[in-house]
Amino acid sequence: MIANSRTEEDGVLVTRMAKKFMREVKSPRDAVDFCTRILVPVDPHVRQCHSWVWGKLPRLELTEIIPGTETASVTILEAFNRVLGRNLEIEELADLLAIAKCTGAKRILEVGTFDGTTTLNLAANTAADALVVTLDLPPDWDGELSLPTPKEFRNATAKRDVGRRFRDTPYEPKIRQVYGDSAKLDWSTLPGPFDLIFVDACHHYNYVLSDTQNALKYAHAQKGLIIWHDYGYVKDVSDVVDETSAKIKVQAIAGTRMAVGFVGTKP
Repeated sequence: MIANSRTEEDGVLVTRMAKKFMREVKSPRDAVDFCTRILVPVDPHVRQCHSWVWGKLPRLELTEIIPGTETASVTILEAFNRVLGRNLEIEELADLLAIAKCTGAKRILEVGTFDGTTTLNLAANTAADALVVTLDLPPDWDGELSLPTPKEFRNATAKRDVGRRFRDTPYEPKIRQVYGDSAKLDWSTLPGPFDLIFVDACHHYNYVLSDTQNALKYAHAQKGLIIWHDYGYVKDVSDVVDETSAKIKVQAIAGTRMAVGFVGTKP
């Protein structure tokens, strides 16, 4: 049923695009411009979407993946104070918050703090007694990682920026900042098991695999969720997620670079 629905939607979009071409293209120059803008969009947001080329999982609407999200309301703090390509897009953040809210997640682990925007919003959209644990490399990091990682994947956040968005906010008491190399850290020292683990740190295969293996071990065995960012966008992330989908149920969220894994649920 879902596959048929997707095929129908794709057909509608193709038909609309064909009609738009016939209606608006009046000259060979128009045709060149039309096709060029489709292949090379001028908007950086659209260009980013065009690079979501990896992964084998079909894209499903969030409401199909997490029932109840169709009526969810979330609060997004500092919604437009974002860095394109580094922070989550608005729809991605809204979907993540809706998942946390609708599933009643109270123990959340974020692997990869960056500036703390996601951390702040998770704290703002969960119960008063919820705890958001966020992990990032230590301020005195010497540039070495415990797993073999090419230089281009070593994109540590500057010391002054790690978690700065949630500092001195009313939500900071709900947040626990942890520093360490995620592949070297003893995850048993973290206050799990976790209802939701958001994996968005080093995107090299070795680290995504290590973070995923730890997440599978320390997520709640019956109701735990693992959410990966940059599925479809980064090949290494997509490869690990696709491999994990053979072990547990994993679904990719349409309109986002996120995939959701259901711990304890067979594919």
